[in-house]
Amino acid sequence: MPRAVMNPHQAVATRFDELVAAVAFRYGPLAQGIVLVLYEELIALRRVLADDPEAFVVRARARSIAAELAGQYERHGFRPVTDHPSSVVGHDPCVIQFSRRVFEDKHGAVAHLVAAETVEITGPDLAFVESGRPYMYVIDEDGRFLVWTRAFSFEELVFGRNRATVGGVPVAHPMLVPERLRALAAGEIVFVGAPRVRAVIVNNKSGHFRTPPSSGEIVVNACRSRLGLTEADIDLFIVGGVGSGTVQRIGQEIDERSER
Repeated sequence: MPRAVMNPHQAVATRFDELVAAVAFRYGPLAQGIVLVLYEELIALRRVLADDPEAFVVRARARSIAAELAGQYERHGFRPVTDHPSSVVGHDPCVIQFSRRVFEDKHGAVAHLVAAETVEITGPDLAFVESGRPYMYVIDEDGRFLVWTRAFSFEELVFGRNRATVGGVPVAHPMLVPERLRALAAGEIVFVGAPRVRAVIVNNKSGHFRTPPSSGEIVVNACRSRLGLTEADIDLFIVGGVGSGTVQRIGQEIDERSER
């Protein structure tokens, strides 16, 4: 896919292009490491746009990178399983519930520690945020926007969060909602700007809940109502979950509509 080159940010764009090429050369064009580089560039672009929303060349580059990320998400989506420990317990909107038995067996012993570090987002000023770092979030069945306040690394975001542990137990999305284990949406979010959030890059990549593509609308609405963001400030990547094997790129279409 042709990629727009920025000026005066051409040197930065060229460096990211070279990094993508190097990863693809060493590990192959489908390497997950490419996602890591693309994420870092998209965050850098979003930071520029937060300060200069009229930087249209930067915005074009961001769209191009987002489209490449969408392709990577499609290649690295969830593998189909028939015995996954979650189930649909509500419709319109879809509500996913994780297995209580599996939860208690694997996560229950330290769930209270994660809950103590989980906050509900009700406004755009977030004291805990490290701008540009990934966090885990869940939107529960009551619409509460919950975030675990401990940031994790981009390596964990791309390759798995097994090193993000509490008491030696890998932290998983159901630990943010231990009472009912239910979610309308769940995934990973990067806040751009601190303490006031100016933009987000968010997905619904939760191997435990696997919320469907329809959860994208819920995420967008939560970011708009709680963080005061416009749709143009949101890059959203939806991995096909329940009942879907596809990936939808929503942020690009939203961004284009907002400029018409």
